[in-house]
Amino acid sequence: MPSKPHRLVTRRMMLTGSLAATTLALASCTSKDGQAQASVSASPSKQATPRTLRLASSAPPVYLDPALANDSESFRITRQVYETLISIDPNTGSPIAGLAEAWTESEDGLRYTFTLRRGVTFHDGSAFNAKAVVANFNRWVKLPKPLAEHASEGFGHVFHHEENLPKLPTEAELKLKLEKGEELSEEQRTAETLRLAELEKLKTVFAGDLFIGKSSGGSASYFAGVEATDNYTVTLKLRRRRVGVIEAFTLPGMAIVAPNSLTGGPKTNPGESLLTAPIGTGPYKFVSNADGIVKLELFAGYWDKAKLGNNPNHPQLVEVSSISSPYNRESALMAEEIDGFDTVSVDIMRTLVRNAKVVVQRDPFSVLYLGMDRRNTWLAKADFRKAIAHAIDRGSLADKLFLQGSKAAQSILPPTFGVPDPEDTITHSVDKAKALLAGLGYKGELIEFTYPLRVSRSYLPLPERTFAQLAEDLATVGIRIKPRPIPWTDGYVQKIRSKDFTGLHLLGFSGGYRLEDDFISGILDTKEHEFGYTSKLLDSQALVARSLPAGDERTAALTGILRTLNTDLPLVPLVFPISALAFNSNVTYYPSSPMLNESYLDVQMTNSPALSS
Repeated sequence: MPSKPHRLVTRRMMLTGSLAATTLALASCTSKDGQAQASVSASPSKQATPRTLRLASSAPPVYLDPALANDSESFRITRQVYETLISIDPNTGSPIAGLAEAWTESEDGLRYTFTLRRGVTFHDGSAFNAKAVVANFNRWVKLPKPLAEHASEGFGHVFHHEENLPKLPTEAELKLKLEKGEELSEEQRTAETLRLAELEKLKTVFAGDLFIGKSSGGSASYFAGVEATDNYTVTLKLRRRRVGVIEAFTLPGMAIVAPNSLTGGPKTNPGESLLTAPIGTGPYKFVSNADGIVKLELFAGYWDKAKLGNNPNHPQLVEVSSISSPYNRESALMAEEIDGFDTVSVDIMRTLVRNAKVVVQRDPFSVLYLGMDRRNTWLAKADFRKAIAHAIDRGSLADKLFLQGSKAAQSILPPTFGVPDPEDTITHSVDKAKALLAGLGYKGELIEFTYPLRVSRSYLPLPERTFAQLAEDLATVGIRIKPRPIPWTDGYVQKIRSKDFTGLHLLGFSGGYRLEDDFISGILDTKEHEFGYTSKLLDSQALVARSLPAGDERTAALTGILRTLNTDLPLVPLVFPISALAFNSNVTYYPSSPMLNESYLDVQMTNSPALSS
């Protein structure tokens, strides 16, 4: 065992070279004789104060029930308490064994067989087996609609269970509506031609039977059924091939909960106890959620003994507090009141580096966007939305308010997917924006613009300042806005997706697994509520793309989706942000993940100097 720890540089740090002074030390994991040390947690009496990881997030978790959650702060906790059938390789992002140790796919892609891990127990002592998995599926299928609408990273998101088969638009519906005497511009003519060509391709696909068998949900549900073929084997049946099913099982909303927790509540939510007493198979047990702090403790019966032994410096207790201001999180770190915090903003990075704090970056796998609700009189006009897109200087926004390496976004899909942006993507041009507004006869009528308060998101670390810069860009071209700040914890997302709000808004999406449909469905499944936007063409394009294997045909289909969004413009993609966490030196390794799949069991640490040990 080396006498001094090595320096560990993350891949992102090597790429940017900007944070070489803030790398993590790699703690040794073996004893002098080369054998893995036993977990310290096995004999807590030898250590008066357990190793305690004290983290600060920007907001409290909304739901501790993973099937209902849709925010990263909730998933931050549920990923420690629960596990999924499939896990994620931390180095490649590829699917690996989780609660299912193996799986097979039928040649037609309509049947998946999972071989479950033996010797796993839930925190309440009950056994994990095929019946438990089926019980979770049955719950997801029957989840009442008011509850299912909350979720964005689970069963409904993957299987589109309540959706019906979209109807193809007619040619007349795709042609641009012109006022008397107007003629199509060359740009408009090209866009119309492409849309009509897209329709012809879709007609060929829709001429066949898209789905097979009966559905217990909507006619466009991919889910056909699930059964336990023996105690440790589960078979999933689909009604249509769904590319990325295995990857989708890594989503936190697909976590397996203890079956005993799924009964006893009211008819509206039989699993109500999961909101306050989550029970899973994960490495940490839930202790409490009070006074703004979620407390977890190591689960003594955790099945993965090898993982415990390979990292003897894991936290034994975890405390996650909510501190909404990035400056207050920074102050708490400096005062050693916490060991680390998430969502480092660009304006405190320099202070952290000067004070030799450890900064860990994540690769960009989220997108910030400006939503535009068509139920607003002015935002209903295509040229007005286009004027807004021309007015915004996305490059300047990324450079000024986001960490180095963040990029301006021209579409909703991060560059890692390799899907080219449409050729007619709108770029920054004050002159074009002004000309469009003049043609519409806009006289400075107020447009309501809402943004979240008292929160930092991985895609939006500085909401107030982001709003201010966008408002300045809009003012430059003559668009007047009426600010409407809404605290995040006052139901910000629910309010912007309600009929009561019809204006501009800031929101974003963080990817949960490496498939384009995660972003497309995650952002657009609620498009009617969030943007006042419906599109038969887009719905049909998305359905077809989900079943196409990787290759040129799939890439072309995805480019077609982006082209439709670029024409209809329900939102303006703004930035693909890099997010980061900061730690004191007692945290010597943190498993950062662009998909936020970060298990605290992998954290390496010594106890905080502020705690006796």
